[in-house]
Amino acid sequence: MAEVALALAGARAGLQLVVSPILKKLLADPARCLGVDMVSELHELETNIMPQFALLVEAANKSPHRPMLNNWIQQLKDAFCKAEDLLDEHEYNILKRKAKKGKDSLIEHASSSNAIMMHVHTVSSKLSNLRPKNKRLLHQLKELKAILAKAKGFRELLCLTAGTSAMPAAVIRVATSIAPPKVIGRDKDRDDIIGLLTKPISVESDTSRFSGLAIVGLGGMGKSTLAQYVYSDERVKEHFQFRMWVCISRKLDVFGHTRLIIESAKGGQCPPVDNLDTLQCILRDILEKSKRFLLVLDDVWFEKNNNEDWEQLLAPLVSRHTGSKVLVTSRSETLPTALYCKEIIILKEMENTDILALLKEHAFSGAAIGDQRLHEQLETIAEKLAKRLGRSPLAAKTVGSQLSRKKDKAAWEDALRIDNLSDPSRALLWSYEKLDPSLQRCFLYCSLYAKGNGFIMEELVRMWVGQGLFDSCNVNKRIADIGRDCFDEMLSVSFFQPAYRGGRIMDWYVMHDLVHDLAESLSKEVCFRLEDDKMAMLPHTGRHLSVSVKSLKQHQHSICRLHHLRSFVCIEPLIDDARDIFQQVLQNLKKLRVLILAFYNSSNLPESIGELKHLRYLNLERTSISELPGSLCALYHLQLLHFSPKVETFPEKIFSLSKLRYLQGLGQIPYIGKLISLRNLEQFCVKKQRGYELQQLKEMNNLGGSLRVTNLENVAGKDQALEAKLHHKNHLDRLHLEWSEENDMTAPDSLHLETLEGLVPPPQIRSLTIKGYRYAKYPGWLLRDSYFQNLESLALVNCSALEILPSNAALFGNCSSLRLENVPYLKTLPSLPASLEELVIEKCILLMFISSYELKQYDQRENTMMTYNLKSRLSSTWEVDSGPEIKKILLSEHSSLKRLMKLMDVDISHLQTIGSALEREGSEVLVKEDIINAWICCHVERIRLICKRNISLQLVPPSGLCRLDLYSCVVTDEALAVCLVGLTALRKLSLKEIMTLTTLPSQDVLQQLTKLDNLCIDSCWCLRSLGGLRAITTLSGFSLWSCPSVELTHGSDFMPLSLEMLSIRYSVVAEDFFRGDLPHLKHLDMSWCRSSSSLSIGHLTSLVELSLRNLQDLCFLEGLSSLKLGSAHFGDLPNLSMKCISQLQLGALYVSSSLILNHVLSAEGLTVPGYLALEDCKERSFSFKESADFSSVDCLSFFNCEISSLPDLKCFSCLRRLQIVGCPNISALPDMPSSLYHIAVGKCKLLKKSCQSPDGESWPKIEHVRSKAIW
Repeated sequence: MAEVALALAGARAGLQLVVSPILKKLLADPARCLGVDMVSELHELETNIMPQFALLVEAANKSPHRPMLNNWIQQLKDAFCKAEDLLDEHEYNILKRKAKKGKDSLIEHASSSNAIMMHVHTVSSKLSNLRPKNKRLLHQLKELKAILAKAKGFRELLCLTAGTSAMPAAVIRVATSIAPPKVIGRDKDRDDIIGLLTKPISVESDTSRFSGLAIVGLGGMGKSTLAQYVYSDERVKEHFQFRMWVCISRKLDVFGHTRLIIESAKGGQCPPVDNLDTLQCILRDILEKSKRFLLVLDDVWFEKNNNEDWEQLLAPLVSRHTGSKVLVTSRSETLPTALYCKEIIILKEMENTDILALLKEHAFSGAAIGDQRLHEQLETIAEKLAKRLGRSPLAAKTVGSQLSRKKDKAAWEDALRIDNLSDPSRALLWSYEKLDPSLQRCFLYCSLYAKGNGFIMEELVRMWVGQGLFDSCNVNKRIADIGRDCFDEMLSVSFFQPAYRGGRIMDWYVMHDLVHDLAESLSKEVCFRLEDDKMAMLPHTGRHLSVSVKSLKQHQHSICRLHHLRSFVCIEPLIDDARDIFQQVLQNLKKLRVLILAFYNSSNLPESIGELKHLRYLNLERTSISELPGSLCALYHLQLLHFSPKVETFPEKIFSLSKLRYLQGLGQIPYIGKLISLRNLEQFCVKKQRGYELQQLKEMNNLGGSLRVTNLENVAGKDQALEAKLHHKNHLDRLHLEWSEENDMTAPDSLHLETLEGLVPPPQIRSLTIKGYRYAKYPGWLLRDSYFQNLESLALVNCSALEILPSNAALFGNCSSLRLENVPYLKTLPSLPASLEELVIEKCILLMFISSYELKQYDQRENTMMTYNLKSRLSSTWEVDSGPEIKKILLSEHSSLKRLMKLMDVDISHLQTIGSALEREGSEVLVKEDIINAWICCHVERIRLICKRNISLQLVPPSGLCRLDLYSCVVTDEALAVCLVGLTALRKLSLKEIMTLTTLPSQDVLQQLTKLDNLCIDSCWCLRSLGGLRAITTLSGFSLWSCPSVELTHGSDFMPLSLEMLSIRYSVVAEDFFRGDLPHLKHLDMSWCRSSSSLSIGHLTSLVELSLRNLQDLCFLEGLSSLKLGSAHFGDLPNLSMKCISQLQLGALYVSSSLILNHVLSAEGLTVPGYLALEDCKERSFSFKESADFSSVDCLSFFNCEISSLPDLKCFSCLRRLQIVGCPNISALPDMPSSLYHIAVGKCKLLKKSCQSPDGESWPKIEHVRSKAIW
């Protein structure tokens, strides 16, 4: 019965995916306008045939008429498609005529066809119908009418009366480690499994390898949910040091699944290595650190011929002690021997009471039922349903989720009439049938992607929009919003699930295998995937095709025969010459609505693209295309255009694309104001040039999301600003208004106010940024009480005349983010709103946060002593830095001090000394002592000013603040302590260029920061002590840059034990700094520092990434070879003994010279890391050690190197990826290994030219490479 139901549903789904979207168009009255009245036939199809389709097929199966019915169905599909194509062409011709006449673009209504066909009604006449193109349309509509007329005959032939009601046909999750919020009926199973996993070691055999345990049961029995329940239990967390979760999902991929195990173990990304041996070494090294590990392999499917693959996958699974486990979920008791499964748990059916509880948990979710009588009736129905669900948890969840959408007695009773609900596939089919037809179409379309694919909602919605798969007649809702609603609806019935990685929710979604099976089986006649490992004939009925093959040449002829193809989605890059193939595609697949390319390796898109008259969605993002042809402007149906970042200019008449809704990419479009259907515009740059005036925005009221309007100095005043009608753009969320830094300084400042007065934002915006504003008053709309309905973010940037913030408290009522950057005359802050979560204060030099107590205590002698040690420390670090970092800080300080000096009657000669030094050209060495002395004198004057003002000001953020950035402003020690008291929600704190800070707050203050995760202190030159830093027990990331006065000794005395990442730059590090225990430290970066000659790091056993750069004093690094590192960066270490690094085993290695690299490679028994990178190399030539075996190297990179040519790469026999970025002297490539899959060339002018197709010198050497990125 289930197979029959699925077959019936598949036949109906195929018809609906093709026919239903066109019905709406034909019922919009165009046919009668053209003289063909077939409303009665269409009505018969929509109201009788489609609803009764299952009964129609079932009746035909019991009669000799099934072949006749099949033939009619195919004729109907073909006729509908032809009619739609011709109607589409008719609409295209109208759009073309309007574009050529130069009239304004059509105003888009929710249903564009309605608008077009109303136009047809008014202009059609017998004469117009005699045009050759219209004759074809009339002929096709009459043919469709004749085919439709047969429908009634079929119904009568099969003895189905018009009133016969069709029974709903009746119907299908990849699991992650995250358990559902509530698990019902599996407590005993959970406890039994945990008992087996954690049984005492003495009970087990004496082995350091793992042992296996399997949970076996039918699909939908809840195996994955039970495994999640076990995995998340506190007893399991305590017992196993490492827990990993990987979903196998049918097809074992040793390489891919090894990467997933590593990512799960690390809780982050796997190193960029594509060599299996290297990956397995990384995994083995990670697990060898653990006492015990637990690996869950979910949804295992075992094929007898892949036992060796399983042995290879599981080979690295070793640990220091016994007791490690592999927990497997599977539908079969036959499992790979490599799993050592000593125990197999056959999952029993859940009790009826538990099934009922699970059903009710989902069915009664959402809004509560106010009617008690209805609630009792639904409870009774639920009890009856639970008995028919065959104790299947998936069926209970699926049916319950569907019932929760409509808490109605009739709808629930309808579910009682469905047969075989105990079969999960049947339950899923029933849930599918309950979806709105437009949702069904969108769901079926997803079968274009393979199992395990991650679905990005926005991309999927664009494809649905391009195909017109959902009804867009709701004039009050934007089409993209309707598409997102469709996605959310499928999410609510578990057809999609959020993806998780390392316990974090990702921004893509996944589909359970059973659900994907359903989509695939229902759409197999219409949607097809072309894959290398699934060679099959392309069905002539195919309307939508996705391609994941290495080469299209062998399939080119078959594809070009699919003349009615509507979607062509290229998922993976090809090795083929795209130009020839694409020309064939353009010539034969002219009915395309959606075209997504990932393989086009030419810079030019051919002019013939303009022949795709029906195209709605064109995605060129992952191509090499940098130039768009003028013929693109003839794609009048185009609604969504997504192109490569390489495209910088547009064809002249792109404004002719009046239906364009979505445009993704850079570049400026002249006369963009004609694209009134456009939904997004990232930036509009105002120019004093026709086609770029601010009033281009006037009619663009469909814009949504974020809008950045720049170069406002080119606006003449309020009247011009008002013409933009920003206040009418009710779909905008974020607005950025900006005057450029090259502002016309001769224009009166009052012009800024006039312009801003006219740029009235829509009241619903959530984020407002004003940048480069040069007047002291605010526009009236910003001061108006309750104008903004829900302003969450306000930013004032480079506003050089403002002295106060807006006074109306209502403006900040809902504000969660406040950013004040370079507002130099701002002197005070109002009371900060309780809703504030993010506060950034940067370069507000007159905001001086100091307590009244400190004002009284400041002593000039003490202030001078504050800089006593600074001179020698700055001078010392300057020798390593050679000036660039200090020069950058001095430039910032000079700017701030210059403004402050205007308020002081002081000698400015010291400031002039700094200014003169900074003006010297590039490499000229600055006179250290003079500049340092000059800055110290200026700093002392700054302290005098603070005391002279005698104004205390405190910064008191609300307790809910999550992020605080203080940058280049005055904050004293006690003021910072007052600021941080009670900030229990603070997660990120950044202090940069706070020259008045000498110590961090005490332990009593810092221990209150119970959620602080990241702390960054940068360029606080006078900071000498880290105070009570150790008290922040949640701190995982700490960066200390350019703080030369801090005494970095005895790190264990002040560093929190929770640290996982530590970065120290431009500072002085003592020999004993790392001798304390930092048990969780994983990432260590020490660069451009002065240090002792020897450092010891061998005890940092959790370290997985080490970066050491520009350490001129370092000679010995004790214990380095004992660490199991994943990656290491070694750059400019002139005195380091190479013996320290000659015994390393790494997954990735970054070096700055051939000397370092070849010393690492000289170690006996070394496996060369899978990822090698040469960065910041000053050598002109470079070669690899001849005796080294580079067969393990998967990725090779060259970053910012001065080498003039690449070394011979023939020894890299397994190289798959090559990256060359910022290497200006390289002009050509050597011969490439045949294994190469991807090459990236960027910021290399000579090499870019050499790699151009088809005439570049290096092009023949990379022509075979499947994926290329050249910019």
